[in-house]
Amino acid sequence: MKTKGLFITGTDTGIGKTMVSAGLTRLLLNSGISVGVFKPVASGGIVSEDGKLLQKAARLPNSAYQGIVPIHYKQPLAPWVAAWKEGKVDLAKVEKAYQKTKASCDFLIVEGVGGIQVPIAQDFFVTDWMIRWKLPVLVVVRAGLGTINHTLLTVEALQKRKIKVIGVLLNGYTGKDIAEQTNVKALKKLLKVPVYGPLKHNPRYRKDLDLLAKDMEKLDLPILERSGLRNIK
Repeated sequence: MKTKGLFITGTDTGIGKTMVSAGLTRLLLNSGISVGVFKPVASGGIVSEDGKLLQKAARLPNSAYQGIVPIHYKQPLAPWVAAWKEGKVDLAKVEKAYQKTKASCDFLIVEGVGGIQVPIAQDFFVTDWMIRWKLPVLVVVRAGLGTINHTLLTVEALQKRKIKVIGVLLNGYTGKDIAEQTNVKALKKLLKVPVYGPLKHNPRYRKDLDLLAKDMEKLDLPILERSGLRNIK
């Protein structure tokens, strides 16, 4: 069976890509699908908290972490910048880890780093992985003020590169301000790709991934049917 997959990106760092990736992973896993998780490079801290959450979501042992996050920088910087002191990203190592993870599952969730044009090397960006791996993309965006501009720019940049955008997911919704209350409707009118959500802000999600999976299922993302996968090829 040919592995299916999805690349989770965002309009910025700290946008909730990891939480969405973890929720989708657990949702697919709970539906009986063999799921792999992959974050090609991470930065900040001794280990990647994002990578560890993906590992937890996929119910994988600690020994799987190195395969999930093949490259990690201690400095909380864009990989290319962090590499100035810690050594350049070994793209061949990332590719080898990606292919190994891909071969081990029926569906692969790949989480990017920061936004789509974060530099991995001076002449290599996050979008280059999307193109190389030919994965459709889900864009995670913030629910509040500023998201319209960032979302339109991100989707436009992806589409100009012929990258398939399956949709936009608004994340971290609290409903406390008028921008959050109107952004879903506005983006649906402005974009020609599906707009999903909003997914509400819930501090319980990090500890209760099954709850997160249940709430994500309500968003009707084009990833799962009870009988199997749909729409992503």
